Amino acid sequence: MKQLKMLHFTCLAALVFLLLALPASAEDDGLMTDVFDAAEEELGVLDAENILIITDIGSPAESYVYMDDFYGEFYGNGLLYTKNLLVVQNPRNSPLWFAFFDKNSGNCTFIEVSYGEGEEGIIYQVTENINFEKLSGNADSRDEWNAKMDEKVFRGREFAIVTITNAWATGNLDYELMQCLEIHNHFCPGVSSGYVLANWMEKNYPLNEGVSYTVFSCPTWCKEDVFVKRWDATPGKRGLWASELSDEEKEALGGAPAGIFVVSDSGNMKAVVLGFDFDPVRAECGAQEDDPFWVSKYLMDLYLMDKDNWDELVYEIEVIDIDADTLNEMKQADTNPYVVLGLLNPAGTVNPSKNGIPGVGQWMNEPKIKAKA
Repeated sequence: MKQLKMLHFTCLAALVFLLLALPASAEDDGLMTDVFDAAEEELGVLDAENILIITDIGSPAESYVYMDDFYGEFYGNGLLYTKNLLVVQNPRNSPLWFAFFDKNSGNCTFIEVSYGEGEEGIIYQVTENINFEKLSGNADSRDEWNAKMDEKVFRGREFAIVTITNAWATGNLDYELMQCLEIHNHFCPGVSSGYVLANWMEKNYPLNEGVSYTVFSCPTWCKEDVFVKRWDATPGKRGLWASELSDEEKEALGGAPAGIFVVSDSGNMKAVVLGFDFDPVRAECGAQEDDPFWVSKYLMDLYLMDKDNWDELVYEIEVIDIDADTLNEMKQADTNPYVVLGLLNPAGTVNPSKNGIPGVGQWMNEPKIKAKA
């Protein structure tokens, strides 16, 4: 009998210990359940055919503790990672938020939560219809949405949520492009053009075994985030170098330079200097001069999502054979890579002759040229 009582006491003690260890996890699960329940109350059943969830979970400080519970709710609703979810990157000091979009109705429920020390729960919630055709249909609807953007109805994320969700709803948004939006956290023609440039490079200089790219993204725009995601071309691994050009330098390079893509293949290197022409995009996407920025940028994105429109956008300015010394010189802080290649002189104007020496800039490399003579 004493042994039985001791066994009961031991089991009870173990149960108490386990219960004491569970509250934090249970609370976390409760918060994610509240979020999904709130969205379902507004939108109805969260089914895989119609729902896209955008969230920054994992980016805000300590929000990672909710990730297991979030994915438990996500998969519990029959949703699919590659079809129904976009987890965007945000700064560590950002709030934790969720946007549930139903493409059938065009309704989007935006939810922001508090967590950690203090009260845990939903602190902001709103549902808006963000179907692009409805928002942009006439002057009144545009003005109404402009006012809501000014009010920050989605806490300042209106442009990102409207462009991403509506592009997704078309069924034509490549998942590989969506992966780039994870880093960039919004959808714009800048990141779309980077996607076009990346595909052009991979088509013309395939990333076969042993091939790598080093990117001199000069001038810079949103395109850089595509190269980081698609090629692992991070600055920390010396895969990407970003710098600006003056208007005069851009003009000297033809008006629309996009950057220099150094292709390394079995010890051989080529500097592929590319331009990107936005003029056809602006002319043919359907945007008007008086359109709000969110209308014109989204229409440009739609144009750039269509691969049939890519043919005339990327062009070669020059392809130059280079060596390791030239590549190293292009990386230095006090140099302009176009000058090193001989495409610009230090004054920012074009070098018409290109020195007759592929890959060697006359002004930056005069001693080397004399030594080789």
